[in-house]
Amino acid sequence: MKYHFESLKQILDIFKANNLFWATEISNLLWLSRTIVHKYLKELVEQGKLEKVWSWPKTKYKSLEKTIFDDTQNYQCSVWDSYMPDYKETKLLNEIFYKFSADWEILIGIEWMKQWCEFRDYNLREKVKSYIKIYKHIESIQNNCWLLDATSVFWTHFEKVYLDNAYYADQYKYMEFWRWKLAEMTFYAKQSQNKNLIKQSIGEIILKLECIIRKNWYDAIAITPWSIDRKNQLLQFLKNELKPINLPFINIIKYYPNAIPIPQKSLKTRQQRIKNAKNTIFVDDGEASNYKKVFLIDDFVWSGSTLNQTALKLKNEWIKQVDWFAFVWNINLEYDVINEV
Repeated sequence: MKYHFESLKQILDIFKANNLFWATEISNLLWLSRTIVHKYLKELVEQGKLEKVWSWPKTKYKSLEKTIFDDTQNYQCSVWDSYMPDYKETKLLNEIFYKFSADWEILIGIEWMKQWCEFRDYNLREKVKSYIKIYKHIESIQNNCWLLDATSVFWTHFEKVYLDNAYYADQYKYMEFWRWKLAEMTFYAKQSQNKNLIKQSIGEIILKLECIIRKNWYDAIAITPWSIDRKNQLLQFLKNELKPINLPFINIIKYYPNAIPIPQKSLKTRQQRIKNAKNTIFVDDGEASNYKKVFLIDDFVWSGSTLNQTALKLKNEWIKQVDWFAFVWNINLEYDVINEV
């Protein structure tokens, strides 16, 4: 197996905040499959960077190195006690800094950013400046509905594009900061199925959705079907919140011939995801052909293959335009500002 340094580093980095983890905890934190995580953990154990520790009822992993990477010395907090963000920085960070700790404690604002930096031996001054600089740049390229437009990305990543316009609200990964506020909140909302967290996540984007829906005059909404049944489905909650808009919902189903659901995130190649979407997603709505302009919604999007194939299924129903929205996407935005920090 080929091991990617960046993935190994990501796994090791989380041990700076907590010394003991189960493989499942690491899988959930990094959104990697448990199979992949176990292979990387085995490699790190063989390298002498981690060791197995039996902690009932499962095996945990423990870091054997106090400072894992030599380059972290660049981030030693020599100004930790002397640096204090100014009023504007503090106010902004209190609004946008949002993380979960390894034990599910919510970390919000400047005081928790200090601890977050301290756990990782980051220089607080540098990270505050970088964090705010990235935020300001993202804010500057949002459209009038406070969404990011990813339409051009599709035309460079797919041989055939069936979607017309693509929007999303938050990027999954921003350099070493990883998930931003909405991505962090939505990720744990799905993982925990906590109703309050789901509602908070939807609250972050509902006005943005209402804005883009009304601005573009869609005549129907479609929700991508979920692979795994959960007691509290994020997209079902969102559908309920969108009902006051008074637009019809097109019924899209996910069907598995062998009754074994296969989540898209478990498929590692674009070809596998396209094949999965082609064979499992169907438009099951006799009224679909009456609509001309449809807004397709999903929560987390990786390659975009599922959405592109779903758009094809909708256009096969004589729908002329299919735009989509996702809470979170993970693409290489190649921002100049990010390259500078």
